[in-house]
Amino acid sequence: MTSGYYIGTKEEAENYDNIVTAGEGYNGTTVRWAEPRQHPTQLDLYSIIRHTTYDDSMQWVEVLDESWSQDIL
Repeated sequence: MTSGYYIGTKEEAENYDNIVTAGEGYNGTTVRWAEPRQHPTQLDLYSIIRHTTYDDSMQWVEVLDESWSQDIL
């Protein structure tokens, strides 16, 4: 599986970030794996970039569709 993104709840995305951050031993200049990104219109959805070493049960997509790029007016 290539990198891509996981899509889930805020809690799921934050938990995934914590798992990868701890597993990679980030400290110093890099202090976390990735910042979860909230969907601009479906506010209960968050995406986080997938680390190729760490799998998760969240939905995986290779690329985020155009709805993740919509600007909120």
